[in-house]
Formats: sequence, C-alpha cells, structure tokens
Amino acid sequence: MLELLAASVIHPPLWIEMPAVIAGALAGGLFAQRRGMDIIGIMGLAVINGIGGGMLRDIMLAREPLALQEPRYLAAVVVAAGVAAFFAHAVRRVRFAMIAIDTISLGLFTVIGAQSAILADLPVPSAIFLGMITGIGGGLLRDLFSGELPPESFRRGPPYASASLLAATLYVGLVQGLDTPKGVAQVAAVLLVCLIRAVAIWRGWQSPRALDITPGFLRPPPEPGEDAGGGADATSRR
Repeated sequence: MLELLAASVIHPPLWIEMPAVIAGALAGGLFAQRRGMDIIGIMGLAVINGIGGGMLRDIMLAREPLALQEPRYLAAVVVAAGVAAFFAHAVRRVRFAMIAIDTISLGLFTVIGAQSAILADLPVPSAIFLGMITGIGGGLLRDLFSGELPPESFRRGPPYASASLLAATLYVGLVQGLDTPKGVAQVAAVLLVCLIRAVAIWRGWQSPRALDITPGFLRPPPEPGEDAGGGADATSRR
C-alpha cells in the first residue's frame, strides 16, 4: 500500500498533474503574448512554464524527465499555447480562476518535488529545496529565457517562492519528523500554499524586503579628513 502511494506521488495520475501543467503553460503563453512574441516564442515559453519545474526536478535526480516519457504532457502544452496565442483576451477574463489553478499547481508541484527527494533518500534540506525548485522552476526558467530579470518569483509581491518553501518545509517536517501519512501531509501542504496566497492577495501583503542591519552595530566610516581611527588626518595634525 505504501509503495502504491509513493508511486502515485512520483508519477501522479494525469488528472492531478495535467491541470497544473496546463495552467503553467497558459501562464507562459500569455506572458509571451503580452510581450509581442511570435507563435514559436509563445509555444516555447508555454513549454518552459508548463513542464520546466518537473524537468528540473527529474534532471536533478538524474532520471529521464517524466514530461518526455508521456506525450500527452507536450500535447496539452501545445494546445494551451494555441489558446494563449489566439484566445488571450478570453483567458484573461477568468483571471481569478487562473490564479486559483496556478496556486494549486504550485502546491502540487512542491509536494511532488519534495516527495521525490525523500524517496531518493536525500537529506531534509535537499528535499525542501527540491520541492521549492519543482514548484517555481517553470516560471523561473520562463523569466530567465525571456530576459525578465530579476525573475518574477523572486520579486516583492504576494508570497510565491516563499509560499512554496514553507509548504515544502511543512510537508517534509510532517512526513520525516512526525511520520504523518503522506496523503494528509500532501493536503496540508497544498492548503498552506492556497491559504498564504489567498490571504496575501486579499490583504495586499507582500514578501518581506531585505533589511541591512549592519549600520546598527558597526561604527560609521571615517569622515573625509579623518584617519581610520577617527582622528584628524596626519597632514592636518602637522
């Protein structure tokens, strides 16, 4: 029973993973369409955004990417790219549905990546890292390939990469630390991503800004005309 459950996480049923792949592909295609790319550009970013995270996960685990073994993944991505190219306005009218699907896909991919690392006997920090990379990898590759720097996943805004990181941490902690059933841990991690994203968008919260705390305990640099010890310049003392 446990082996079957583990296999369902590593090779999730199409009806679970396919909506996440399609949502990612649509997001990548719309991203390219807004920037005036041609059909090939739209299709390329749809492929990268839709299956990039899963391919990064499989490459890091030194195995053949699942997206290349199952032709229906690429077929779904091509269809999503066509929708983004020719029906972009209609897709944008269901923006909130797209956000919801994208959020759920972020949680699902995060869990799949973390569980893949656990079954590969990787250390806990590696499992958390691989979970986050699987969750945000598609969007990260999309931004890098299109020259969108810094990547959108790492900009200030409603938590995205940090939501994935927290979900991966929760999942690994429940499974590895508390021996929680994997099904329960999966649901908890996905719900955590949904809760963080929903509340952040509703309340307008943004990911925290980096704060340099060194001025609070370091002595300020010497003023012009002073030596490093804070005294007057040697020439002024003569």
